Amino acid sequence: MCDYINRGFYLLGGIIIVASIILIMLRIAEAKDKKEPLNIWFPVITILILIASVCMSSIYTKKAIDTNISYFNNNKTLECSSGFKTVLVSKKRCWQRVKKDSFTKNDLVIRADNCSEIKLQN
Repeated sequence: MCDYINRGFYLLGGIIIVASIILIMLRIAEAKDKKEPLNIWFPVITILILIASVCMSSIYTKKAIDTNISYFNNNKTLECSSGFKTVLVSKKRCWQRVKKDSFTKNDLVIRADNCSEIKLQN
């Protein structure tokens, strides 16, 4: 499942986790000085929300890939985007499935989560 984590989450998640740890350490030091009960719920909740959003995003991406590969295997046409380019992907157009999550034709490789089913009129 970790294969489908958006790479942007690594940087953002790292920044949030480091900031939360610093905040927790500051709260611990402050609570020792004032002899108050420790209140670190905000950084802990922030870290939990980050982890939950990463997991949900990964699950959504995996589900989209499985759905689009199923459409491809059932000889349906998919509209896939790669950067600024949009192409039609199907077995009829000589596309092939590579790895577990991508389609290829010539030198172009497109991951299946960048696709959506289209209905062509006959």
